[in-house]
Amino acid sequence: MKLWIKYLLAATIGVLLGIYVFPTGEAYYQNLQFAAQIVLHIGRYALFPLIFFSLAYGTYRLRMDRRVLAVIGKSFLIIAATAALLVGIGTGVVLLIAPERIPIIVETDVVHTFPGFQELIFQIFPNNLFNIFTGSGNILFPIVFFALFLGLNFSFDKVLSRPVVQVFDSFTRIFYHIAKFVNEILGFGLIVLSASFIVHLRRTDEIELYSELLLLIGILVVFIIFCIYPIMVYFLTGRQNPYKYLYGILAPSIAAFFSGNSYFSLVPMIPHIKENLGVPRRIGSVTVPLFALFAKAGTAMVSSITFIVILKSYSSLGIEFIEIAWIIGISIAASLLSSTVPGFGVAAALTALCTLYGRGIENGFLIIYPILPLLSSFAVFIDMVTVALGSLVVAHSEESQKEIFPSQFI
Repeated sequence: MKLWIKYLLAATIGVLLGIYVFPTGEAYYQNLQFAAQIVLHIGRYALFPLIFFSLAYGTYRLRMDRRVLAVIGKSFLIIAATAALLVGIGTGVVLLIAPERIPIIVETDVVHTFPGFQELIFQIFPNNLFNIFTGSGNILFPIVFFALFLGLNFSFDKVLSRPVVQVFDSFTRIFYHIAKFVNEILGFGLIVLSASFIVHLRRTDEIELYSELLLLIGILVVFIIFCIYPIMVYFLTGRQNPYKYLYGILAPSIAAFFSGNSYFSLVPMIPHIKENLGVPRRIGSVTVPLFALFAKAGTAMVSSITFIVILKSYSSLGIEFIEIAWIIGISIAASLLSSTVPGFGVAAALTALCTLYGRGIENGFLIIYPILPLLSSFAVFIDMVTVALGSLVVAHSEESQKEIFPSQFI
């Protein structure tokens, strides 16, 4: 059975259980949340070692081919282009359509913020290099930076470094197969995640207040995934059928939406990028971590749209051009840090936007607290599709993509 069928069946069962079976009482909900956290932990179990070993080995292989700078440069070009495009589209649409204002609801919640600049720098450059392997597991920056640095230095002496390179190659394959095994059992976990997702929505009494905002974002997500991205892929991959590739990443896209967690979604995404999209290991092992860290066009778009709605809910005054430019810039900048708080990227970005804007709306993000999981799902869904299609475009530009027919998809 194809993996996407397993995931779709699991998500459907979870949604039905969440609607018709599971109660919404506080004690039961907390137990369901605990079960969902277990699933997220299992899903992320092999991610960091897989990224570390594969990125170091892939960087070495690309340097031997003298293509490492080209691959990294093209990746960042796509990251910048998608972020600017999606935030521009989202901001323009929300200003034109103007969803209804949200009543100022008094809410309290744990504030999600990005790590400080000093904290982030010290995590990337600790006083003991081995400390990067004992972190909280929420920040991928240190692992990625060290793996890149290590991979670049494997080539200083091919004879001396060959045994280490072979070890890294072996560990890459081992953790890749561990990830594939985890993907097979995640189908059961998606029942829990989708049920928890639906129960949370059922517990949100004021969800009708956000109907226009959610409808707007939902339509934009569909438009981007089925129109904007396919057009880009079509012209950037030699007029190939883009919908074949969307079909090829259906399973991890389902996982991304119901988990709302980019790190969790990467585990099923990595095998699909290689085995369905035809991105070779040496390129995918480099592009996937870079896109996972920085390709946050979905988070940036959802954050900018939601902040404008928050701003209009607090004030009936119009938004000037300089403010629009500020919102676009800060949304993109904040999204680049969202990987440091997996699962809470939109919440942290909105917190930063409201705090930096000031003028009495420092706590404005709290009025959209009831729908934060749904906003995160939309954002992570787009982010993960960007990871896959961005890697595909880079591989094709390097003339390394392998043609794989849909019948051979995992």
